Amino acid sequence: YTSNPFLFFTTADGPGLAYLNGFISHHGKNGCHLYCGLKGHHKEGGPHYYSALHKPRNASVPGCDHPNIDVHDVKKCSHKEYWKNLIYILLSPNETEHKWCRLETGISKPSIFLGFDPAHILEVPECFASDIMHLLLLNIPDLLIPLWCGTVKVVLERRI
Repeated sequence: YTSNPFLFFTTADGPGLAYLNGFISHHGKNGCHLYCGLKGHHKEGGPHYYSALHKPRNASVPGCDHPNIDVHDVKKCSHKEYWKNLIYILLSPNETEHKWCRLETGISKPSIFLGFDPAHILEVPECFASDIMHLLLLNIPDLLIPLWCGTVKVVLERRI
C-alpha cells in the first residue's frame, strides 16, 4: 500500500509564511502573500510599504504613484507569473540586481514547497492561503474599536 497525500493549502502567520513561500515580508512593495500583484505605497523616505487599493491623498512618491485599483480588478495569483519572476530572481548577476529584482517581484528565494512532487500539491503560489487569524483577531479589531470610540491616533504631517 502506498499513501499519496495531497497538500491542498498551507498557511502561517505573515512572517512565518515568508519562510515557507520565499516571498518578501508583508511590509514590502509586493507584500501580498497571495501573490496578487498589488503594489504597496510608502511615505516619502520610509522603507515600510502599505498594501492599499487607493493612492493616499496628496502623495506622489516615485515608484508609489500608481493609480487607485478597483477591488474587482485585483488579479488571482498565477504560477506562470511566479515562475517567470523566480527565474528573473535566480538569474540576477549580482547583489544589487538581486535586491532590485526582489523589490520588483516580491520574491526573495525559491519556496521550500517546490521540492514536493507536483502531482501531490497545488502549484506554488496557489497553495498558500492568507493569514486570516490575525486579520480577524488582531488587525480588524485594532482598527475598528478605536475608530468606533473616536480614539484613532492621527499622524499630522507638517506643511511648509
